[in-house]
Amino acid sequence: MATKTITNKFENHLLSIKAEHQKQIRPNLHHITYNKLHEKIIELIDWTLEKYGTIATKIKNNQQNEQDVIIDDIIEELEKEREVAISKKNKALLKDKGWKYSEEEDTIDCILFIIRESTSKVY
Repeated sequence: MATKTITNKFENHLLSIKAEHQKQIRPNLHHITYNKLHEKIIELIDWTLEKYGTIATKIKNNQQNEQDVIIDDIIEELEKEREVAISKKNKALLKDKGWKYSEEEDTIDCILFIIRESTSKVY
């Protein structure tokens, strides 16, 4: 029962942050990157919740340790995506288009921070 509470707390935390970012989207705003940032954060939260739910349903034994493993796997995948974004940014800097991938890196950093903060997994 305690694991279910922890799971709900994790999912609810991500859902509340998603709701905050949904409120921040301004359809009539002319600043393109402002809305894109919030949309990307929402997209990554949805991905994280989907990934968490998929993995959680596959695993049944020793639930607390499994939750930690699931979250660690999600963090690891996001860190890999971050490294890809950094690599793309560094290559794009040579073409003066680094801002595009810098934004992606910042968004992934934001999601990693949210996950680590909500699970006390500070690295």
